[in-house]
Amino acid sequence: MNRPNDRLIRVIVAAGSFLVLIVIGKPLVDEYNELRAGHRELSKLEEEFDTLQSRDVRLRRIETTLKEEREKLLERSTTPDKIQQVRDTVIGIVRQSSATLRSLEIEDGQRRRWAIDNDDPHSRRLPEMDMESDFELHSHSLTLVADGTLDAIMEVTEKINGQKWLMTVETLGLEPAGTNGKWIGLELRITLYGLQRSVREMDDLVAAKASTRLK
Repeated sequence: MNRPNDRLIRVIVAAGSFLVLIVIGKPLVDEYNELRAGHRELSKLEEEFDTLQSRDVRLRRIETTLKEEREKLLERSTTPDKIQQVRDTVIGIVRQSSATLRSLEIEDGQRRRWAIDNDDPHSRRLPEMDMESDFELHSHSLTLVADGTLDAIMEVTEKINGQKWLMTVETLGLEPAGTNGKWIGLELRITLYGLQRSVREMDDLVAAKASTRLK
Protein backbone atom coordinates (compact mmCIF):
# COMPACT_ATOMS: atom_id res chain seq x y z
CA MET A 1 0.00 0.00 0.00
CA ASN A 2 1.38 3.32 -1.07
CA ARG A 3 1.93 5.86 1.56
CA PRO A 4 0.23 9.26 1.24
CA ASN A 5 3.62 10.93 1.08
CA ASP A 6 4.63 8.86 -1.97
CA ARG A 7 1.47 9.81 -3.80
CA LEU A 8 1.99 13.43 -2.93
CA ILE A 9 5.56 13.31 -4.21
CA ARG A 10 4.45 11.73 -7.48
CA VAL A 11 1.77 14.38 -7.91
CA ILE A 12 4.28 17.11 -7.23
CA VAL A 13 6.78 15.58 -9.69
CA ALA A 14 4.12 15.16 -12.35
CA ALA A 15 2.92 18.72 -11.88
CA GLY A 16 6.47 19.98 -11.97
CA SER A 17 7.20 18.06 -15.16
CA PHE A 18 4.06 19.47 -16.73
CA LEU A 19 5.09 22.98 -15.77
CA VAL A 20 8.57 22.37 -17.17
CA LEU A 21 7.03 21.18 -20.46
CA ILE A 22 4.86 24.28 -20.59
CA VAL A 23 7.71 26.62 -19.76
CA ILE A 24 10.26 25.00 -22.09
CA GLY A 25 7.98 23.50 -24.74
CA LYS A 26 5.93 26.58 -25.59
CA PRO A 27 8.94 28.63 -26.74
CA LEU A 28 10.06 25.62 -28.80
CA VAL A 29 6.63 25.40 -30.43
CA ASP A 30 6.64 29.14 -31.08
CA GLU A 31 10.12 28.89 -32.57
CA TYR A 32 9.02 26.00 -34.79
CA ASN A 33 6.04 27.99 -36.03
CA GLU A 34 8.28 30.97 -36.69
CA LEU A 35 10.69 28.75 -38.61
CA ARG A 36 7.85 27.39 -40.74
CA ALA A 37 6.58 30.90 -41.43
CA GLY A 38 10.12 32.05 -42.20
CA HIS A 39 10.60 29.12 -44.54
CA ARG A 40 7.41 29.94 -46.41
CA GLU A 41 8.42 33.59 -46.69
CA LEU A 42 11.92 32.66 -47.83
CA SER A 43 10.54 30.26 -50.44
CA LYS A 44 8.22 32.97 -51.71
CA LEU A 45 11.07 35.48 -51.91
CA GLU A 46 13.28 32.97 -53.74
CA GLU A 47 10.50 32.32 -56.26
CA GLU A 48 10.08 36.05 -56.83
CA PHE A 49 13.84 36.46 -57.16
CA ASP A 50 14.03 33.60 -59.69
CA THR A 51 11.15 35.14 -61.63
CA LEU A 52 12.79 38.56 -61.66
CA GLN A 53 16.14 37.07 -62.60
CA SER A 54 14.58 35.10 -65.43
CA ARG A 55 12.77 38.21 -66.61
CA ASP A 56 16.01 40.19 -66.41
CA VAL A 57 17.77 37.57 -68.53
CA ARG A 58 15.01 37.78 -71.14
CA LEU A 59 15.14 41.57 -71.12
CA ARG A 60 18.92 41.54 -71.57
CA ARG A 61 18.53 39.06 -74.43
CA ILE A 62 15.90 41.26 -76.08
CA GLU A 63 18.07 44.34 -75.54
CA THR A 64 21.05 42.59 -77.14
CA THR A 65 18.96 41.51 -80.12
CA LEU A 66 17.60 45.01 -80.63
CA LYS A 67 21.09 46.50 -80.42
CA GLU A 68 22.38 44.02 -83.00
CA GLU A 69 19.51 44.75 -85.37
CA ARG A 70 20.01 48.48 -84.86
CA GLU A 71 23.71 48.18 -85.64
CA LYS A 72 22.97 46.17 -88.79
CA LEU A 73 20.48 48.79 -89.95
CA LEU A 74 22.93 51.60 -89.23
CA GLU A 75 25.63 49.77 -91.17
CA ARG A 76 23.29 49.51 -94.17
CA SER A 77 22.21 53.15 -94.00
CA THR A 78 24.01 55.70 -96.15
CA THR A 79 24.03 59.03 -94.36
CA PRO A 80 26.03 62.14 -95.35
CA ASP A 81 28.91 61.20 -93.06
CA LYS A 82 29.29 57.86 -94.88
CA ILE A 83 29.48 59.15 -98.46
CA GLN A 84 33.27 59.12 -98.59
CA GLN A 85 33.29 55.61 -97.16
CA VAL A 86 30.85 54.46 -99.87
CA ARG A 87 32.95 56.11 -102.56
CA ASP A 88 36.12 54.41 -101.32
CA THR A 89 34.31 51.06 -101.11
CA VAL A 90 33.06 51.24 -104.72
CA ILE A 91 36.51 52.26 -106.02
CA GLY A 92 38.05 49.37 -104.09
CA ILE A 93 35.50 46.92 -105.51
CA VAL A 94 36.25 47.97 -109.10
CA ARG A 95 39.99 47.63 -108.58
CA GLN A 96 39.73 44.27 -106.76
CA SER A 97 37.59 42.93 -109.62
CA SER A 98 40.26 43.84 -112.19
CA ALA A 99 37.87 46.24 -113.93
CA THR A 100 38.68 49.78 -115.07
CA LEU A 101 36.94 52.72 -113.41
CA ARG A 102 35.83 55.37 -115.89
CA SER A 103 33.83 57.63 -113.61
CA LEU A 104 32.08 57.66 -110.27
CA GLU A 105 29.66 60.40 -109.30
CA ILE A 106 27.61 60.79 -106.13
CA GLU A 107 25.11 63.63 -106.21
CA ASP A 108 24.36 65.87 -103.28
CA GLY A 109 21.87 64.10 -101.08
CA GLN A 110 18.20 64.82 -100.56
CA ARG A 111 16.78 64.97 -97.06
CA ARG A 112 13.27 64.91 -95.71
CA ARG A 113 11.36 63.84 -92.63
CA TRP A 114 10.46 60.12 -92.49
CA ALA A 115 6.84 59.21 -91.73
CA ILE A 116 5.86 56.72 -89.04
CA ASP A 117 3.75 54.60 -91.43
CA ASN A 118 3.20 54.08 -95.15
CA ASP A 119 6.26 56.00 -96.27
CA ASP A 120 7.95 55.39 -99.63
CA PRO A 121 11.68 56.20 -99.90
CA HIS A 122 11.26 56.81 -103.64
CA SER A 123 8.96 59.75 -102.94
CA ARG A 124 10.46 63.19 -102.48
CA ARG A 125 7.65 64.22 -100.16
CA LEU A 126 6.26 63.08 -96.85
CA PRO A 127 2.98 61.15 -97.25
CA GLU A 128 -0.08 63.30 -96.68
CA MET A 129 -2.09 62.80 -93.51
CA ASP A 130 0.69 60.80 -91.88
CA MET A 131 2.59 61.56 -88.71
CA GLU A 132 6.28 62.42 -88.85
CA SER A 133 8.77 60.19 -87.05
CA ASP A 134 11.89 61.31 -85.18
CA PHE A 135 14.05 60.35 -88.16
CA GLU A 136 15.11 61.88 -91.44
CA LEU A 137 15.46 60.03 -94.72
CA HIS A 138 18.65 60.70 -96.68
CA SER A 139 18.99 59.66 -100.31
CA HIS A 140 22.02 59.89 -102.61
CA SER A 141 22.24 59.04 -106.29
CA LEU A 142 25.40 57.15 -107.30
CA THR A 143 26.45 56.65 -110.93
CA LEU A 144 29.26 54.25 -111.77
CA VAL A 145 30.84 53.82 -115.21
CA ALA A 146 33.42 51.04 -115.62
CA ASP A 147 34.56 48.47 -118.15
CA GLY A 148 36.38 45.16 -118.20
CA THR A 149 35.81 41.53 -118.96
CA LEU A 150 32.37 40.06 -118.42
CA ASP A 151 33.63 38.20 -115.35
CA ALA A 152 35.13 41.40 -113.91
CA ILE A 153 31.93 43.41 -114.49
CA MET A 154 29.77 40.66 -112.99
CA GLU A 155 32.05 40.60 -109.96
CA VAL A 156 31.67 44.37 -109.56
CA THR A 157 27.86 44.17 -109.54
CA GLU A 158 27.85 41.16 -107.18
CA LYS A 159 30.16 42.83 -104.69
CA ILE A 160 28.17 46.07 -104.72
CA ASN A 161 25.02 44.05 -104.08
CA GLY A 162 26.86 42.18 -101.33
CA GLN A 163 27.35 45.41 -99.37
CA LYS A 164 23.68 45.15 -98.31
CA TRP A 165 23.26 48.90 -98.56
CA LEU A 166 19.70 50.22 -98.41
CA MET A 167 19.38 51.02 -102.10
CA THR A 168 17.39 50.67 -105.31
CA VAL A 169 18.86 50.08 -108.76
CA GLU A 170 17.63 52.82 -111.07
CA THR A 171 19.43 51.74 -114.27
CA LEU A 172 21.86 48.99 -115.19
CA GLY A 173 23.38 49.07 -118.65
CA LEU A 174 25.82 46.62 -120.27
CA GLU A 175 27.27 47.04 -123.76
CA PRO A 176 30.40 46.07 -125.72
CA ALA A 177 33.33 48.38 -125.06
CA GLY A 178 36.25 49.07 -127.42
CA THR A 179 37.36 46.78 -130.22
CA ASN A 180 37.82 43.77 -127.96
CA GLY A 181 34.68 41.65 -128.17
CA LYS A 182 35.28 40.38 -124.63
CA TRP A 183 35.36 43.88 -123.14
CA ILE A 184 32.12 45.01 -121.50
CA GLY A 185 31.07 48.50 -120.47
CA LEU A 186 28.98 49.00 -117.32
CA GLU A 187 26.84 51.97 -116.40
CA LEU A 188 25.13 51.57 -113.05
CA ARG A 189 22.96 54.12 -111.31
CA ILE A 190 21.64 53.42 -107.85
CA THR A 191 19.96 55.42 -105.11
CA LEU A 192 21.32 54.92 -101.62
CA TYR A 193 19.15 55.49 -98.57
CA GLY A 194 19.80 56.10 -94.91
CA LEU A 195 17.77 56.87 -91.80
CA GLN A 196 19.20 59.19 -89.19
CA ARG A 197 17.68 60.77 -86.11
CA SER A 198 16.89 64.36 -86.93
CA VAL A 199 19.11 67.13 -85.62
CA ARG A 200 16.22 68.59 -83.66
CA GLU A 201 15.53 65.28 -81.93
CA MET A 202 19.23 64.83 -81.17
CA ASP A 203 19.31 68.28 -79.56
CA ASP A 204 16.26 67.38 -77.47
CA LEU A 205 17.87 64.12 -76.34
CA VAL A 206 21.09 65.89 -75.33
CA ALA A 207 19.10 68.49 -73.40
CA ALA A 208 17.04 65.80 -71.67
CA LYS A 209 20.16 63.88 -70.60
CA ALA A 210 21.79 67.05 -69.30
CA SER A 211 18.65 67.88 -67.31
CA THR A 212 18.60 64.36 -65.83
CA ARG A 213 22.23 64.62 -64.73
CA LEU A 214 21.57 67.96 -63.03
CA LYS A 215 18.72 66.43 -61.03
